[in-house]
Amino acid sequence: MGKKPIKLISRFQLIAVTTLVLLALIVMVLQIMFLTKWVEHQVRDLRASYVKGQQELIKREVKRVVAIIEQYRARSEDETKITVKQRTYEAIAIAENIYQQNVATKSQAEIEKLILDALRAIRFANGTGYYFATRLDGIELLFADRPELEGKNLLQVQDQRGKLVVQEMIETVGQKGEGYCDYYWTKPTAGDKNYHKISYVKRFAPYNWFIGTGLYVDDVAVQVEADLLIMISKIRFGTGGYVFVNRYNGDALVANGSVVAEPLKLWDFFAKNPEKTKVLFAQEHAAALQPEGDYIYYSLPKLTDPDNLYPKTSFIYGVADLQWLIGAGVYLDDIETAV
Repeated sequence: MGKKPIKLISRFQLIAVTTLVLLALIVMVLQIMFLTKWVEHQVRDLRASYVKGQQELIKREVKRVVAIIEQYRARSEDETKITVKQRTYEAIAIAENIYQQNVATKSQAEIEKLILDALRAIRFANGTGYYFATRLDGIELLFADRPELEGKNLLQVQDQRGKLVVQEMIETVGQKGEGYCDYYWTKPTAGDKNYHKISYVKRFAPYNWFIGTGLYVDDVAVQVEADLLIMISKIRFGTGGYVFVNRYNGDALVANGSVVAEPLKLWDFFAKNPEKTKVLFAQEHAAALQPEGDYIYYSLPKLTDPDNLYPKTSFIYGVADLQWLIGAGVYLDDIETAV
């Protein structure tokens, strides 16, 4: 009789221990499941937060470059004005020096020829810059781009928009002695098409002339844009981050952190897979047309590993006036490593 209660007690103890162990296992499994879900949730939030942070970074870099572009473009007209004024002062200095050196020994006609011959040969701004000289009665003495007009009265000559250019120049030097004039005029070797031009004229007192020169605003803008692309190509951020620039027509301007020296389509620059690059460019172009820009997703080699493709997201913004799209990206495998 004594052994049966002992066995019952032992069995009860076994059942109790087993139950506790099972309960403990269930609790552990539930905890592990909860912890796993919690970790997955945390990783998902961390990944989303990191991606958002990186996307904000590349958007910030692109917008910063766009702001720099606007600043550079605003300089185009200012730099044009500075250059033409300096060049006109140089011409006046040349003319005055020739006059002073020869006034005691040569006739006025001889001195005038020396001055005009000296100025005629001078070219600058890749050949589009030249000097002109005009009498205050409107007779053209030097017109290096249109020598057939020399000796003629140009008081009634109008630009493309009807402005009486020579009359305005005469009024400027008559009132102030010197100053700026802007108008639309032909370029050397560019046919009959007219371009926006800013000139600076200054009176040459010994002979009652004015001497001047001008530059085409778009020529200065081209140089400004070239300087811009060099500057943009040197921008780096994060881990291997850089800014790229393409034209709306597909021309690559800055790619893989370098200025593309020769005119080249983006799909020719990435010639290993041109069709895939055309699809990528279509994404870029569509994003650039959005008023606030947009993000795109694709794969591209890294600067540190040009032979392999890596998943990437980029922010694209369009500068419509230049027909440029500006972009910067971050590689998604870098995000996974950080996570």
